[in-house]
Amino acid sequence: MKNVIDFLKHYDDLTLSEKKALRYLIDHLEEIPYMNINQLAEDAFVSKTVIINLCQKLEFSGFKELKFSINANLREKKAEEKTTGQSVFSNLENSIEKTFSLLAEEDIDYCVDTLLHAKNIFIMARGTSKPVGYYFEHLLFSLGLHCFFINDYNLSESFTRLVNKDDVVILFSLSGQTKKILETARMVHLKEAKIISVTSFQSSQLNEYSDLNLYCHTEDVNTKKDDSISRIGFFILIDLLIGSLKLKLE
Repeated sequence: MKNVIDFLKHYDDLTLSEKKALRYLIDHLEEIPYMNINQLAEDAFVSKTVIINLCQKLEFSGFKELKFSINANLREKKAEEKTTGQSVFSNLENSIEKTFSLLAEEDIDYCVDTLLHAKNIFIMARGTSKPVGYYFEHLLFSLGLHCFFINDYNLSESFTRLVNKDDVVILFSLSGQTKKILETARMVHLKEAKIISVTSFQSSQLNEYSDLNLYCHTEDVNTKKDDSISRIGFFILIDLLIGSLKLKLE
């Protein structure tokens, strides 16, 4: 993972416009993970092409990879500082605000349309994320959608035999690296069913198998070390999806 301070080593190789964009980026690091490329170009007063060229000169494949790198770097820094002095209230408020900033209306609309046209909806979550699955299943059933929450570890392989290209599988994993979730994603991907992943905002293996990635904010993703990490971002996403589904069904 590149440290953001290493960005400066490329400074002399940049054009004037790219230097301008890089200075803006460095001055607004904490905001960058929650911006899209058009917002950054507008705020830095450069073109979108300049941002793309800058990312490549900084040795990233594109703006998305740059955002993931900055976000991971900031998360590591905050973990080291341990955010002493912050209350539970302010931490939750921060997670809620940042989760909303990660959501794009077009992604919510795509997800809603995909769910409405699915023959079957399968949901899978592990550990402390299981209540998220129960909650989502209950709400989807209340709207009359054909939905199954796969809550038994031993059934994860069995249900993938039933999945086909007309179905949608929703996978919840904070880290996007949960072993059983990844195994399921690989099998579902082979069956050509649509996969919607819901993870924290970071690059993960699960993203590679998904047709749509939805993100929430969390300060930590290591559930093996601490499975009491808040899933409030997951619940916010579910409520947004259910609210949008209701509007489409009216």
